[in-house]
Amino acid sequence: MVIGVPPEEAIADQNAHLNEISRRDSLSLDDVTLLRALAGDWTDEYRMAWRAGFAEGRATAVLRTLQRRGIEVTANTWERITACTDLAVLARWMDLAFAVRNAEELFTTQPGHAQPTSP
Repeated sequence: MVIGVPPEEAIADQNAHLNEISRRDSLSLDDVTLLRALAGDWTDEYRMAWRAGFAEGRATAVLRTLQRRGIEVTANTWERITACTDLAVLARWMDLAFAVRNAEELFTTQPGHAQPTSP
């Protein structure tokens, strides 16, 4: 018992708090993953696989956004985006995918300096 609380209740309470914290927008994806891992008792392998899957999904979203906007995606660009595992970079590319005029601008535009597309 933890201060008069049965272990099952203490663990459930801790998990509930960790899950609530992990839903806040102010946390980075790495922080959310770590908190979910702690709350769910994830193994390192599972946590890394979850993170890799998230990165793959974000890369797919970048490519789909570019394609839906009619922006050509070369094989080299496709490879560069799908090979990226840095979630911060993928987040920046996702934001830029809505504003760039061509796919190469993803890699050359500084954060916060995307040029708006013309209507």
